[in-house]
Amino acid sequence: MEEKLLSVLAAAIEVEKFGYDLYISMNECVGDKKGAALLRGLARDEREHRRILEKEIVRIAPSVEPSSIKPVKDFLMIIPEHVFPATISARCATLEGEIEAVELAIKVEDSSIKMYDEAVNLIEDDKAKDVLKGLAKWESGHKEALEQNLHMLRTEGSWYGYSPILEG
Repeated sequence: MEEKLLSVLAAAIEVEKFGYDLYISMNECVGDKKGAALLRGLARDEREHRRILEKEIVRIAPSVEPSSIKPVKDFLMIIPEHVFPATISARCATLEGEIEAVELAIKVEDSSIKMYDEAVNLIEDDKAKDVLKGLAKWESGHKEALEQNLHMLRTEGSWYGYSPILEG
C-alpha cells in the first residue's frame, strides 16, 4: 500500500515540476508587468507544492529518496508533450499568443485538480489525502486567477494580475 501512495506522490511531483516550467516559460513571453508577476507567483506556488509533496514522501518513507520513486504513469498523461508548440512560442509577444498560453495553463490547472481528486480516492493515508485535497484547492485558485486574466485579456487586452500573488 505504501508503494502505491509513494507512486501517486511522485507523479504529483512531476506534474508540479511541469507547472513550474510552464509558468517560467510563460513569464518569459509576457511583457505586461502584472501578467509577468502573476506567472512568477504561480511558478513559486508550484515549487512550494513540490516541496510539500517531497516532505510528505519523507514523512511516509524517511529512508527513500523522493526522486527514486516511479510515478503513476496514468497521472503523467496530463502533461502535454510540448508546453509551447511553435505556434504559441512564435507568437508569445502578441496578445493572441498570450491568450493561447493562458488557455493552455488553465487546461493544465484543470488537469491537476482532477489528478489530485482522483489520487485522493487511490490512497488510504488520511494525512496524505488532506495534503492532496489542499493542493487541489490551491490549484483551483490558480485556475480562477488564470480565468480572470483570460477574461481581461479577451475583453480589455491587458492582464488583471492577482493581488495576493503580485510582487511588490
